[in-house]
Amino acid sequence: MNKIVTLLTAVIMSVAAILAFWSSNMIKQTLSSAENATKEYCSGAMFRLYSGSYDKENKVLQLILENQRTVDLQLRNLYLVYPNGEMKTYRLNEMLKGNMLKSIRVEGVEDGFDKGTIKTNCPEVSIEFSYSEVTR
Repeated sequence: MNKIVTLLTAVIMSVAAILAFWSSNMIKQTLSSAENATKEYCSGAMFRLYSGSYDKENKVLQLILENQRTVDLQLRNLYLVYPNGEMKTYRLNEMLKGNMLKSIRVEGVEDGFDKGTIKTNCPEVSIEFSYSEVTR
């Protein structure tokens, strides 16, 4: 009876090891495929700050962004960096359609930031702008 239990335990452990190996390989392949698909989708994506203004009195940053390609971009976050090293993050969650302009209004922005950065769903696709570009 002990030999049967030992044999059965060995078989179950072997099957578990095979399943664990198979599933880890499957996950690696799936993640690699997803990464490649993102790179393909984002290839050539580009946008720019078309114009911008900052209303110091009302603490409102108004940006007009231009998507310069056909790839739709999800605008994720705006990061503003201040002279003291502080960085403030503003969630955008806006879609910038391919070859289109989009106006973004961000409220509650404290005056005096040095620069801003907007990040998208494409890791390599972002823009930076300076305070002087939006306060001319």
